Amino acid sequence: EGGGVNLLFHTNTESGKTDDIKSDPKINIAFLNPTGEWASVSGEATIVTDRETVRKYYAPTLKAWLGDLEDGTHDGGPEDPRIGVIKVEAKTATYAIATKTMLGRGVEIAKGTLTGQAPNVNKLRELSEEELQQCFSDS
Repeated sequence: EGGGVNLLFHTNTESGKTDDIKSDPKINIAFLNPTGEWASVSGEATIVTDRETVRKYYAPTLKAWLGDLEDGTHDGGPEDPRIGVIKVEAKTATYAIATKTMLGRGVEIAKGTLTGQAPNVNKLRELSEEELQQCFSDS
């Protein structure tokens, strides 16, 4: 969004995480899949509460997480003031792609345990802010 590298998440603006972001917007988000591949993204987060943005990214399933307080305002709908969007502007990213099957990783780990050498189980890549901008400006 906006030509940058942004991650967007729904949030309950009354939760502790929004207070944490307001006091220190520097964050890290990590993802892991069942094959052991992972990504770690560092950046700065902001809490967006304007209704236009909330409506743009609203999903009806949010109602299940927020509930309806039956006061006509806090109903889990797109106008519920508790719903916000956490916007993360990525600054750096590191990711690992598995280079071995699960069995191959097990062999590498066993070999590393016996030899003291680090197992070669994935390919690691780090992306700077400039590289991230380049990746997304080309797409």
